[in-house]
Amino acid sequence: MQRIRQAPAGRMAKASGIANVALFLAGDEASFVHGSVYTADGGRLIR
Repeated sequence: MQRIRQAPAGRMAKASGIANVALFLAGDEASFVHGSVYTADGGRLIR
C-alpha cells in the first residue's frame, strides 16, 4: 500500500494501460512518431 500511495497516479498500473500505449504506437495515429521513448509509469519518473 505504501508504494501505491507514493505513486503520482495514486494506483498501480494495469496491463491494459501498458497495452494501450503499445497499441497506439502500432497504429496509424503514431505514423509520425519515430525514435521516441514513452514511459508508462503513472508519473513515477517525474519524482
